[in-house]
Amino acid sequence: MILAKENAMIKQLNEKCSRSILVYSDAIMLVEFRFKKGGVGEAHKHADHEQVGYIAKGSFELTVGDEKRIVCAGDSYYAARNVLHGVVALEDDSVIIDTFTPKRDDFLL
Repeated sequence: MILAKENAMIKQLNEKCSRSILVYSDAIMLVEFRFKKGGVGEAHKHADHEQVGYIAKGSFELTVGDEKRIVCAGDSYYAARNVLHGVVALEDDSVIIDTFTPKRDDFLL
């Protein structure tokens, strides 16, 4: 399956964050998150999903488990099942590309 960006499923989550589902199968999902400065990806954990993220643009304060650091374009992270993780955008137009396995059915609602 090949999907063009203009066909992405985009959802405005709040005034500072949006989510675009880029492509997925039952086993995996690729998602782009866009943030304005101060936008928050609330700390949360997944019982059924593993997550790998890539900072495509901008910078964030990232927390994964007990580790907190500033990450910027080119950095990446892994959040295992049941590990608390979240971000705060430090710049406008900051972008994270996340991969989830298996796909996030809740994102498709």
